[in-house]
Amino acid sequence: MESYDYRPGRNDDLRVHQRQQTSVRMYLLMVLFMTGFFAIIVKLFVIQVRDAEKLQEMARIQYESREIIRPMRGLILDRHLSILASNITEYTLSVDPSVIERPDTVARVIANALRMPYRSVYKHFRDTTQQYIIIEKRLREDVAAHFDDWSCYGVRLEPVPRRKYNFNSLAGPVIGYTNIDNVGQSGIELEMNRELSGREGYIVYQRNARGSRRPEVDYPRVEPVNGRNVVLTIDQVYQSIAEEELSRGVQLHDAESGRCIILNPHTGEVLAMANAPSINPNNLYEYSPEKARNRSVTDLYEPGSTFKIVAMSAALNEELHGPDDRIDAENGQWKYHPDLKPIVDDHPYASLTLRGAFEHSSNIVSAKLANELGDERFYKYARNFGFGVKTGIELPGELSGDLRKPLDWDGTTLNYLAFGYGLAVTPLQIACAYAAIANDGVLMRPFIRKWLLDQERNIIDETVPQVVRRVVSSETSRIMRRFMQGVVDSGTARQARIEGVSIGGKTGTSQRLVNGSYSNTSHVASFVGFFPVEDPEILILVILDAPKHGYYGGSTAGPIFRRIAMRIINSSSAFAKKPEPLYASFKGDDRIRVPNVKGMQREVARDVLKAHGFNMDARGEGGLVAEQFPDENTLVARRSVVNVELVDMKRDTTGGQIRVPDVVGMSLRQAMNFIQSMNLEPSPAGSGVVRRQYPEAGALVPKGTRCTLDADARIITANLY
Repeated sequence: MESYDYRPGRNDDLRVHQRQQTSVRMYLLMVLFMTGFFAIIVKLFVIQVRDAEKLQEMARIQYESREIIRPMRGLILDRHLSILASNITEYTLSVDPSVIERPDTVARVIANALRMPYRSVYKHFRDTTQQYIIIEKRLREDVAAHFDDWSCYGVRLEPVPRRKYNFNSLAGPVIGYTNIDNVGQSGIELEMNRELSGREGYIVYQRNARGSRRPEVDYPRVEPVNGRNVVLTIDQVYQSIAEEELSRGVQLHDAESGRCIILNPHTGEVLAMANAPSINPNNLYEYSPEKARNRSVTDLYEPGSTFKIVAMSAALNEELHGPDDRIDAENGQWKYHPDLKPIVDDHPYASLTLRGAFEHSSNIVSAKLANELGDERFYKYARNFGFGVKTGIELPGELSGDLRKPLDWDGTTLNYLAFGYGLAVTPLQIACAYAAIANDGVLMRPFIRKWLLDQERNIIDETVPQVVRRVVSSETSRIMRRFMQGVVDSGTARQARIEGVSIGGKTGTSQRLVNGSYSNTSHVASFVGFFPVEDPEILILVILDAPKHGYYGGSTAGPIFRRIAMRIINSSSAFAKKPEPLYASFKGDDRIRVPNVKGMQREVARDVLKAHGFNMDARGEGGLVAEQFPDENTLVARRSVVNVELVDMKRDTTGGQIRVPDVVGMSLRQAMNFIQSMNLEPSPAGSGVVRRQYPEAGALVPKGTRCTLDADARIITANLY
């Protein structure tokens, strides 16, 4: 039974209280609702306004991917545009199993193309959660070509450029090498890496919900910019000659190593820079970065007698003495201080002229001249010749050498500096100092980068010869060149002489530091020379480290210089004589002898015949003269027609073999050009006219076969051009 309170107003108060509680609840609920609504509004503002760009970028990253497209690295070429370093393209084959619909068929196609077992390929398709699985790396182009006419969604063939060094070890330390990412690590590859590398491109892909990718049409494909081509001052032929003869000399004298630099003294161009042993950048696994250094600019040594150029030229330039002034040579031993070891010469002389002192490499006279100059003047000339500072050549790792200032000298320093002890130099510094004498007393900055080319081989930057300073006067340099010619003709470098060519140079022999002391059994032998003395065009420096079979520079490095110089003279048209008409020996005869034009290029042969008063009638296709009629030295009337037969040596008609041409009777240079044009390798010996050849003419040999050419000096004028 329901109870009821009969007290007046009691039930009304209860109803009022209940209504108040309900109102409070409704208010609180309304506040909570409005708070939540406001929070949503704020969040939407943050997402759609304040953080919109950041969140869009995060979303884009989730459904887009950017793939880098690598540029082709620029070429490295020699001065005649022969390609020294190029590129090959290898390929990486990968698959995306999550999107491939018929994996068994795709796996079978790939296995057949790669000649791999089907099961070893198919296993990569089983895990469909993976989106990128590499099947094979470093595929050659001929293998990758199997996929040219076949495309499958989910199968990718990615090109990967790789560096190739066309002549293997030729100029290896100079050119340098790249790592697996095609980034330069040494040599020109490192020094010019930015120019050679180019600029990367990219392509944007979009991922779907399954993670599959497709090109994004809303984004343009950015093509890569290929690297620029670098043309070096290096001459491939000179470089090859220097490396071959240097390596031969290192083996002959059982030396630890050797270095050779060939310069154009008038411009500072480096025509060759050889190291023995060298490196093959194609085989990175065969050597360490330590072995890859270019020792011509990174290694220091005490130059010995080659440094006597400073004291001698300074004394002449300061007019302290004339070339024929006599200096007391102390009979081979000079005790300049009672408490110190005397300075000695290899051969005792009572007195020597300056010319004789330089020719016979007198330590005593050099020391006396240095003392007359004094510390400051001697140091000034040494610095002016370029010692103690970097040359500035475009090669990494170059050292400045070690030439202390006079404040750091003691009582013995100047005397020993005079003949090349107590300092350290790089081979390039010595070469540049002697090039200054060859260049009329003007020091040039050496350089090895000739041009920078774009992809169409247009020149976009050129290195021009740069004068550093005048070191000595023109007259002093002329006297010094005569002194150096005497060194070769009658002094310490007689083994560097070449009959008919004026050679100037200087020998150097220095003891090496072994365990902190100068060794009597370990030496550095060197010779630096140039030719022709009247107007030097070529300067060659040869250095042997620790030769065991002989150690004097004149008897070890000198003959290497001679062989290099002879091969350069015989193989370069720059040193050839101009053709002269050969008339009959008796008066009134209008007949002349036919020159030998076999082995010449078509245009060259035409010019030679024209210079001798003949016309040329060419038959056959090709650019090289194989036969001629009338034969060489035949007496015929002037303005006669010489018939020549042309051949195209690029055409292979013997199944990959070459028929050896007959070059007996040709000048050595002419024969070498002919042999090289036949894709054979000439091996010259001697100079003048070829008298014997092996293999014999007409023999079938493989391409690249070495052909020995024996020549003597009985040169017929008609054979020269």
